[in-house]
Formats: sequence, structure tokens, C-alpha cells
Amino acid sequence: MRASWAALILAAITAGLILALALLLGTCGPSEDIAREPLTIVAANGTTARLQVEIADSAEERQTGLMGRTELAPDTGMLFVIEPPGRGFWMKDTRLPLTVAFIAECGRILAFADLQPLSEEIKNTSLDYRFGLEVDRGWFERNGIAAGDIVSLPRRFRASTC
Repeated sequence: MRASWAALILAAITAGLILALALLLGTCGPSEDIAREPLTIVAANGTTARLQVEIADSAEERQTGLMGRTELAPDTGMLFVIEPPGRGFWMKDTRLPLTVAFIAECGRILAFADLQPLSEEIKNTSLDYRFGLEVDRGWFERNGIAAGDIVSLPRRFRASTC
């Protein structure tokens, strides 16, 4: 009986160590459970770029954004549904160098702004926008995305006039 208890305790300790190592190495944990949706951007020349985005459509999600993250998986980002439109973006407690695309109600990219890690400076544009798309800095350039290109917004956010 003693041997079976010892084996059980050893198995539990081993499982705990494996889990701790996996979390430390980033092979499992919260980032693996993040819900993402596909998003496509069509460039003026007809090429497309695809990424997976988290949706921030509640006040709490918009305020939290990508705070506390130390990395983004390749070709991922966060789509902010701005209520009311045109509120601006900041990087409080966000350590990643990001770029935000300001997007009009029907999906046209209006402008971009580079966001500095940990900065509380609000970045905005004078143009009317309804969405913001944050991605790793350089992603838009690497994928040939420019102002005027069209983001295929998730159906539930598309205005009926678009």
C-alpha cells in the first residue's frame, strides 16, 4: 500500500512539474484558448491578406485590449468595435509595438498610427472611423496593406448601408 501512495505522489509531482514547464515555455495556457475570427483585407491591387483577430466589442474588452501580452501569434490581431466612434487608442500596460488601422463603418482603411509600448498618449485621426485593427508593427507593410484598402468586417458588425 505504501508503494502505491508513493507512486501516486510521484506522479502528481511529475504532472505538476510538466505543467509548470509547459506554461513557462508557452506551450499551453491562456493564449492557446483565445477565441479568434478570420479577417480578410483586400488591397487596391486585388491581393488579399488574412489574419485571425480577437474581437473587442464591449467597453471592458476595448479598455483592456492587448494589455499584459508579451507577444502575438503570427498573423493575429485585435479588432476594436468603437462605441461611440472615434475614441482613440493608447498602450497603457501594453508591451508590444503595435500599429492600429483606423477603419470606416463599411471597412475602408482610413489611416494608420504606430503605437508605442506602455505609452498613455492617445493616438487618433480626425477622420470618422468605427473600428480599429491592432497588429504587430510592420504587419501592414509586410502584407502590402495601405489606406483605402478594404477590411471584410464580420457580418454582425457590418452596417446595412454597406
